[in-house]
Amino acid sequence: MKKIAYSLVLLVALSFVYSSCSDDSLDPLQVNSIKKGKLLALRGTVLTNVYSKGLPAAEFFPRIATANDKFVFEAEYLAEDPKSLQSVDFYVLKKVGTTTTRELVKNVPFSAFVNDGKYKNPWVTVTITLSEILPKLGLSNTFPLDNTTINTLLTTYKFGINVEGDLNLTDGSKALAANVVAAGLFQSDQFYPAQKLVYTVTDYCSYVQNSWAATYTANEVYSNTVYGPYNLTFTQDGTDLNRFNTSNFWDSGYSAYMVFSPSSNPSTQTVTFPAQAVGGGGNILAGSTGTYDQCTGIVNINLSYKEGSATYDWRYNLVRQ
Repeated sequence: MKKIAYSLVLLVALSFVYSSCSDDSLDPLQVNSIKKGKLLALRGTVLTNVYSKGLPAAEFFPRIATANDKFVFEAEYLAEDPKSLQSVDFYVLKKVGTTTTRELVKNVPFSAFVNDGKYKNPWVTVTITLSEILPKLGLSNTFPLDNTTINTLLTTYKFGINVEGDLNLTDGSKALAANVVAAGLFQSDQFYPAQKLVYTVTDYCSYVQNSWAATYTANEVYSNTVYGPYNLTFTQDGTDLNRFNTSNFWDSGYSAYMVFSPSSNPSTQTVTFPAQAVGGGGNILAGSTGTYDQCTGIVNINLSYKEGSATYDWRYNLVRQ
């Protein structure tokens, strides 16, 4: 039986040293450049995804993009005077070679904000469609997208399309997104800025059955350690071509199998290890479902395996070689 080697995980506590300095350029938040008490803060599902779950604020898939794709989020205006906001200008950052320019994509007037008690201060739902964004990047917004547009999005914008919001105030001044530097230092979700967001660009490839008969670099990710890497080879089953068998499950020489769900939609690219006896002696692998990425050849799936009186829970990270 495999012995799981638990490694010590060092937890490094980051301490911040604050000092007074007259050089404003050393201030990571540029607090002297931001109007006191004036910030557009992220709210709703998008905030939960970004702040709590580590998910993209929004994403789209260029290869299967449609005119229905859009970036939607809620934002609350935090200010000492809630009526000090005139409008918000939203820009996308256009990249051409080494040059980046800001292109105005939408103006949201303060009249679009509501104060219905859902949040303490006036708030608004912002909707920016992919059809509005693409022309601002100098790209076609005819769907399905042409190869040139797809390739540009997957290369030039592979880290996402940056969306920025500048606050236009009633006194004629502005609270600029450019002055929200090191936005990650806004530790509280209450002040997570909606003035700097990313519309994630994700590659997507339709399921190719035979591609999953391969050797993988396998890592078992436990709650406090990682076991691996080691090789795990899957061969296609002779009866069910979406079933793939391995003879080295758990790096123990055990036989097990997983089943892929053919999919033409990224939300349904799922893979399962069905409930099965593994390793003999009444050892049971509980049924588990995970995801696969056809483009990268990566599988992530949470497993629970009972061997004798012990139960082992881990996430399999498999990367096709």
